Amino acid sequence: MFSPLHTMRGTIKTEIDMTVRKSLGALLASSFLFPLAALADYPERSIELIIPFGQGGGNDLVGRAFSQSLAEYSGVDVLPVNRTGGSGAVGFHAASSARPDGYTIAMINSSLVGNPHIINGFPASVEDFTPICLLSAEPVGIAVNASSDIETLGDWVSIAQEDPDRLALGYTSIGELIALSAGNVTDTDPTLIPYSGSGDSITAVIGGHVDGAVVSDAEAYSQVQADQLRMLAFFSEERSKSLPDVPTSAEAGYPLDIGLFRAIGAPADIPEDVEDYLINACTEIAQEDEFIERMNRIGFNVQLRTGDDFKEWLTRQNEAFATAANLLEQ
Repeated sequence: MFSPLHTMRGTIKTEIDMTVRKSLGALLASSFLFPLAALADYPERSIELIIPFGQGGGNDLVGRAFSQSLAEYSGVDVLPVNRTGGSGAVGFHAASSARPDGYTIAMINSSLVGNPHIINGFPASVEDFTPICLLSAEPVGIAVNASSDIETLGDWVSIAQEDPDRLALGYTSIGELIALSAGNVTDTDPTLIPYSGSGDSITAVIGGHVDGAVVSDAEAYSQVQADQLRMLAFFSEERSKSLPDVPTSAEAGYPLDIGLFRAIGAPADIPEDVEDYLINACTEIAQEDEFIERMNRIGFNVQLRTGDDFKEWLTRQNEAFATAANLLEQ
């Protein structure tokens, strides 16, 4: 299977520790200084949406599309803020530690369910958030440069098995677990190269710095349409709706179903009326033609889940990534 990059994890842990030490005192102080009050008129002021990853990636694109729609729905400003670092640790920690009043919400994704299983000291998990709504779930696969001589997943596997040192595969955060799962089913072990966001890993593929990258259909959509990237296959049971010409890995003889999601969460223990407001907002927004068109323009399909349905689905995702993380111990 793929070899994990232990030095990268050490760097991530150091960054996490520094972030937690710097912010914990201020966060605790603010929670004592400003006790929660009734929020019958929520929202009365601007809402901050923390995006734990860099600009240009899938989380950023979905977060900004949702921010615009939530601002239109609520009548207050919704400010998307990129809080990057530590494979999402910086942003997730900031969001989960914020006052649970609904004025700080966050993009939550697969990194939140996967990273606690593979990074010691990761400062947040799904238990630290109130799940609000799932906005999109997308299949993930391997993308290569459109001019590459690697045309199929079978080509990739053959090269990787014949010469394990030849191929370098970029990934972002939780993509390591997906890469490990893919390596397990294909019996391959290319070199893994970490990137801070999917936009960076895609740029690296286009620039010839790595042979491929683990990305979702939405993340690769624009570059595939522009003939800059070629998707070899998606690790899913069904073909992508956005890129239906790309086969699944199961069609190539390597069945695997593991992917990414983009969702909205709030700090744990927010008032019930605020939670209900945000869930209702998500439900309304997800049905609006304008939001659907915004998502489609950036390559995402809307897939709404809310309430207990979303919480149960999120638990299943957590269990799936925990199983994938066990491969690191083998």
